[in-house]
Amino acid sequence: MNIAIVGFGNMGQKAREIAISRSHSVNIIIDPIHKDATHKSIKDTDLSSVDMILDFSTKEAVFENIETAILQNKNILIGTTGWYDKLKDVEKLVKENNIGVLWSANLSIGVHMYYKILEKAAELVDKQDDYDIWGTELHHKNKADSPSGTAKEISKILLENIKRKEKVIYDKLDRKINDNEIHFSSTRGGVINFGHTIGFDSESDTITITHSARDRGGYALGAIKAAEWLYGKKGFYGMDDFLNNK
Repeated sequence: MNIAIVGFGNMGQKAREIAISRSHSVNIIIDPIHKDATHKSIKDTDLSSVDMILDFSTKEAVFENIETAILQNKNILIGTTGWYDKLKDVEKLVKENNIGVLWSANLSIGVHMYYKILEKAAELVDKQDDYDIWGTELHHKNKADSPSGTAKEISKILLENIKRKEKVIYDKLDRKINDNEIHFSSTRGGVINFGHTIGFDSESDTITITHSARDRGGYALGAIKAAEWLYGKKGFYGMDDFLNNK
C-alpha cells in the first residue's frame, strides 16, 4: 500500500518504520510542525495516490481528517484518542459515504488479548461477591488525556460482566467507595509507555492482571496489520472486527 500518515509524533514515526519494514510506501506525512512532514494540512494535500490514511493526530483534528478522507474517497485508520463524543456522528458519516474506517483507543494486538482475558476474569468474579475490584493505569508524562481510552474500554468490560458494579470513578476519592463502584486511578510521569492493572481483592487473597507495554512497537505493528486488513473494505470497524477475522 501507499500510506499517508497524519500526525508525525512518536506513534506516527514508529508506524512509518513498521510500514516500510512490511514493504509499504509512506510518501505523504502530514503534520503542522514536524520538520520531516511533507504537508502541514490534510485539506491542502492531494491524496489521489494514497491507498490508506493512518491518523495519529489530535482529538480536535479527527473529524476534519475523516471528512477529508470521505471527500477524496480514501479509507482511514484512526489511532487518535479522546474524540469519542463524536463516535456516533462519525459512524453515520462513514456509512452514508461508503468508505472504510477502523478506529480503536488502542491498536495493540496484545492489549486486545488482554481485554479478552479480563472479560473472562470478570465473568468468574461476577459469581464471587466477596471479591472487590479496582484498577490503575500508568502512562508517560506526554499523555494528553486521562483516563486513557484503554482504561475506559477496560471499565466497560468490567461493568458489562460484573453485575454488582454499576459505575467507575476515575477522580480522586475523598470518601468511602460505594459497593456498586469501581475506582480506577491514573498516574502520569516519566518515559514509561503504559501499563494497566486490574485487581480482584478479597479478605484472603488478591488477583492482579497486568498488561505493560515496553515500547510503541506493539501499537504500530497492530496499526499496520489492521490497515492491511482494512484495505479495500467499506464500513465502520473496530479492532475486534479485524482480530475476529484473523
